[in-house]
Amino acid sequence: MKRGRHKRKSRTEIAKLKDKLWELCKLVIRKRDGDTCYACGKSGLVGSNWHTGHFIPSVACGGFLRYELRNLYSQCYNCNINLGGNGTAMTRNLVQRQSQDFVDQIWRDKQNLIKVDIHFIKDKIEEYTKYSECSQKKLNEITFRHVKKVSA
Repeated sequence: MKRGRHKRKSRTEIAKLKDKLWELCKLVIRKRDGDTCYACGKSGLVGSNWHTGHFIPSVACGGFLRYELRNLYSQCYNCNINLGGNGTAMTRNLVQRQSQDFVDQIWRDKQNLIKVDIHFIKDKIEEYTKYSECSQKKLNEITFRHVKKVSA
């Protein structure tokens, strides 16, 4: 082997499955939320400006929430990258559109520690493959089914 050239490591099966799961997450979230940033409301998101962001950031949310639909939302590049998820606006919008209880439950679920193993990932891929065929209305029902709306 020549100096400076390294044998490229082959990707593990679990890494490939995580990539597949993330692609399904993006597909489902874009179908559910449309091309509008959940944080700032900017519409017409396309290409590299259309992100799938985490309400509780992926570095802090743990395995349980990393691929959880309640924690994932369409976001513009500015909110997701430049503003680190724009947590203040995301929280405000989640409380207004869902409820404070909904937001509080996501924060409580952050404490759920699970091992993201190959079985967990394969189960999520199977589940989200089915969800990818659902309508936007059905995806909203699935995501927000436990929300108790408070009448004004």
